Amino acid sequence: MKTLLTIAAVALLASTASGQLVITGVYDGPLTGGVPKGVELCAVMDIADLSEYGLGSANNGGGSDDVEFTFPADSVLMGEFIYVATEEIGFTDFFGFAPDYTTGAMSINGDDAIELFHNGMVVDLFGDIDVDGNGEPWEYLDSWAYRVDNTPDQPEFDLAMWTFGGANIWDDATDNASSASPMPIGTYEFDPQVPVEASSLSGIKALFQ
Repeated sequence: MKTLLTIAAVALLASTASGQLVITGVYDGPLTGGVPKGVELCAVMDIADLSEYGLGSANNGGGSDDVEFTFPADSVLMGEFIYVATEEIGFTDFFGFAPDYTTGAMSINGDDAIELFHNGMVVDLFGDIDVDGNGEPWEYLDSWAYRVDNTPDQPEFDLAMWTFGGANIWDDATDNASSASPMPIGTYEFDPQVPVEASSLSGIKALFQ
């Protein structure tokens, strides 16, 4: 009985963490140096400690490199978008505002998969970490990909959960708004999730005291 309760408790506690943050967009820009490059994420629940999360890129189908960037211990409110890029100037020039975080871990080339980690475990994935995306349906070279509304995070990539600008659609573009196919940044919508009550978690913990 205690083993079954342990399994149930772990599953319940894990469910409060997964689903809190999702990858909602990836982009590979056309400016000098191939910028901006990075991801958009959305908090679908309040997050007290963002440092539990990290990102990694799987370049050219070479498989997972595990966590390459760990967020600082910031808090995020439900519905807030987070922008992570390789640098600030090109991102700001293209999108019209500054990214929240910058890291070399987002040096992606439109054919690379992106992993989102929670406490070291993959909780969301864009692309196939073992496949070079060049010529694949999920390629976003000089372009973007954006998550379909109300689709949840999951550790296995599902092409049907994404829309695409089309490879090289940003060629010669100087900014997102005036491009041939603007990335719909900050538009992901979701049904708010009901968090597990603290009393429920306390009750589970009490079973093992």
